Amino acid sequence: MTKNKRTNWRRLLAGGMVAIVALALVVAAAILLTGSPDSSASRMTGAPGISLEEWLSGSLSPKSFNATWLSGKEILYRDETGNLLIYNVETTSSKIILDTSNSALLSSFDHQISADKKYLLLALNYQKLYRHTYLAHYRIVNLETLAETALTANDSVSLQLATWAPRGNALVYVHQNNIFYRPEAEVPTDYQITDSGVFGTIYNGVPDWVYEEEVFSSNKALWFSPNGTKLAFGYFNDTLTPVMNIPFYGYPGSLTFQYTSAIPIHYPKSGTTNPTVKLFYVDLEEVVRGNTKLIEIEHPPELSSVERILSAVDFPYDKAVYATWMNRVQNKAYFRLCDVSRATVYCYTLLTYTEKNGWVEQFEAPLFGKDGSSFLLILPTKQKDGTDWRHVVLVKQSPAGIPNTYTQTSGYFVVTEIVSWDRENSHVYYLATSENKTGEQHLYRKSLSKFKEKPTCLSCGVLRESDGTPCLYNTAKFSPDNSYYVLTCAGPGVPEISIYDKNGKKIAVWEDNEAVSELLASKAQPIVHKYKIPVPGGFNAQVRLLIPPDADLSGATKYPMLVYVYGGPDTYQVTEKFNVDWGTYLVSNKSIIYAAIDGRGSGLMGNSMLFAGYRNLGTVEIIDQINVTRHLQNKLPFIDRTRTAIWGWSYGGYATGMTLAMDYDGVFKCGMSVAPVTDWALYDSIYTERFMGLPTGADNLQGYERGQLLNKVDNIKTKMYYLIHGTLDDNVHYQQSLMLAKVLEQKDILFRQQTYTDEDHGILQSRTHLYHSLENFLDECFQTSS
Repeated sequence: MTKNKRTNWRRLLAGGMVAIVALALVVAAAILLTGSPDSSASRMTGAPGISLEEWLSGSLSPKSFNATWLSGKEILYRDETGNLLIYNVETTSSKIILDTSNSALLSSFDHQISADKKYLLLALNYQKLYRHTYLAHYRIVNLETLAETALTANDSVSLQLATWAPRGNALVYVHQNNIFYRPEAEVPTDYQITDSGVFGTIYNGVPDWVYEEEVFSSNKALWFSPNGTKLAFGYFNDTLTPVMNIPFYGYPGSLTFQYTSAIPIHYPKSGTTNPTVKLFYVDLEEVVRGNTKLIEIEHPPELSSVERILSAVDFPYDKAVYATWMNRVQNKAYFRLCDVSRATVYCYTLLTYTEKNGWVEQFEAPLFGKDGSSFLLILPTKQKDGTDWRHVVLVKQSPAGIPNTYTQTSGYFVVTEIVSWDRENSHVYYLATSENKTGEQHLYRKSLSKFKEKPTCLSCGVLRESDGTPCLYNTAKFSPDNSYYVLTCAGPGVPEISIYDKNGKKIAVWEDNEAVSELLASKAQPIVHKYKIPVPGGFNAQVRLLIPPDADLSGATKYPMLVYVYGGPDTYQVTEKFNVDWGTYLVSNKSIIYAAIDGRGSGLMGNSMLFAGYRNLGTVEIIDQINVTRHLQNKLPFIDRTRTAIWGWSYGGYATGMTLAMDYDGVFKCGMSVAPVTDWALYDSIYTERFMGLPTGADNLQGYERGQLLNKVDNIKTKMYYLIHGTLDDNVHYQQSLMLAKVLEQKDILFRQQTYTDEDHGILQSRTHLYHSLENFLDECFQTSS
């Protein structure tokens, strides 16, 4: 396809299609409007809005569940002063097991208790690597004698990971990408399990960059058997994966940094060589006997000649290792079980799942029955109208080895998580949205033995203790034996956390976040309006507006509007979950309307809407941002159509740039992109190829060209544009913004650019400057005063 043809196609898509769809929306669309549960309280006259400093300081951030279930009735937690305690649910009493007179506990950032509750493992001196990985020093505390020892012989040795076994007080740790095993906490006899590790290149038991970021979302890639005698671990070889050098500029005024340095990261970009991944198994009892034998767990034979992805691992029981494998573009998954009780490991495929018009989302291991012959997972299932929605599915193996699937839930809603399987009572607990209320999330219990019995909603009638308002967005964590669960009422009000027994009886309030509630009660808060607006394909975009608390909605006063966009596949913003953010500050202090739009490609609304932009990132999700915003401007008289802006971060930064490039009708006046993708060929392979396939002529090169911002910037000349990026961004490389800046400069398109030296993707060290800069740009765009 020639350059001219590409330009014509883009203008047809972004101009003609947008105009046609917009006309249809204006003529035919009906807006369904609901008010915020707190609308009346939000209209406090004379009360100040939240300050930027209050938001940035974290004083408006509610506490989450800061504890870990140890048993069916015990919870390990740290109190506000730093003491470590065990809470007994049955007696509702707590016991201090280590107080802050212990200097290691006082300075630690993480803690783990051994399975026998005799020892504590403390992590100190946090050194961040990437999003989930870090280096740390570890100390072991004997909880009876309070004797304290370093995990390694040299107290200054930094480890990548340390974790207890599920029985006794054995543990494993990872140093320089190699795994070590210690059978007893206070006996410093360590057994080296691997010796192939090369820091930065070959990884054992911890993920490399792309597996950490896109697959495991963790610093751990090893798994114990339930009895702690066996270990499975991932092996990632980045030797053939290209290196991206991330510049590091250093500290101002220091002679040490006369010359810049570079941080090399093996980073597979779209279409380049992925890490070589393998899965190994080792018998730890044999390791202690001096017989360290690493056995490779076979991948599916169908993937032998192609690059593959290991997406989930578990031990369903002591004699079996489970693994999920996917093909490179992640539209086919193989659920594999391996019998490791034999001299020769035997593996077989339990189930194969193929998604023809989208991707496979299988990054959690299924929950298995006791003997491994059945398991629970979330899979798309067809509803009466032929559409697919994600639901709980029970898979049983027949005597012939053929999998039989039994759908446990059905309807036009999405199961977001299987929380627990009570095998004794044959109950599954899960979180799901509600039909016609995609923003709500409730906890349900469903009998697996009584198929026709309807699920019981355990959170539907739950009210907040403080004000009696309903809990519409919930999460849960169950005790190991399913006797109790912790329910977090996460919205729409300030979150409250309570403990319940399995029958739904409240035992105690764990956290009421009273300080946040009291602070917010003294502030003027936004009015919340929600809308459903039709978009092409028979779908509805979900919209939330935060409106100034003293707003005149008659239309006599026009308010500027800022649309916050993320827009990435299977993401969503419009839910009942509590949230206070920069938008809350803008709305309550600067009389700006703050909008969020979940259009096509968003999650929670079924696979048809989810897969609407498959292999075409940068199309339907962008069109929906433009058209829905125009629709709001046309239908709501209080929105100032001449002062409407858009901003976003990461994928949202990309969506912002694409929106300005494709908005030929002046819906948006300006936009702000933070750390944007500008060319999908420059982003990592596992994320991008999941949604786009490969950037080759034989696959989807045209899709990559359609989704590229760099080749469609001409229309940005008609906008005000602010481009922001950190130079140390290991995720979306600074290269992405520099390529965009280069194109804009070559085309003589004026824009504002902000570079944050040695800041990564989150720009955490310069947040105050960042948000002051964004606000300053908005003031210019909206022609308002600071």
